[in-house]
Amino acid sequence: MKPNNILVAAFLLVIIGVALAAVYFDDFQGVVPGSIDTNATFSGNIQYEGETRCHSIRVQENATRIHCILTCGGSDFDLYGRLSVTPTTFEYDFRGYESGGEDLYYDEPAEGIWHLMVRSYSGIGHYDLMIEIEYSSL
Repeated sequence: MKPNNILVAAFLLVIIGVALAAVYFDDFQGVVPGSIDTNATFSGNIQYEGETRCHSIRVQENATRIHCILTCGGSDFDLYGRLSVTPTTFEYDFRGYESGGEDLYYDEPAEGIWHLMVRSYSGIGHYDLMIEIEYSSL
């Protein structure tokens, strides 16, 4: 391969990586408990079936439960959660895959950054994701 072709290939890989990172992780909320309950909300749009969007939250020590509510109109979107690394459809700490949206609980979450992946099983459109983190009283 000629040196110019190597530079072009390297440049394209960097551009593709930046584009994927920009699409994949939409936002991050460093959720810090102010009292017993702490909330985070996210919104997004899924443009094709099988597309995913990720959101991240910080869970502090003494968390007792994560409650996730995913609403997605008439579509069927699934929700996956994983500590420290991005979940996949095969690797996750919790998931919800009911028909339509999700309303699920995950008890005794570890402290750290949790990544939440919204995936279109079928359908496209807007979604809202509400996260409530419950903490034990100190």
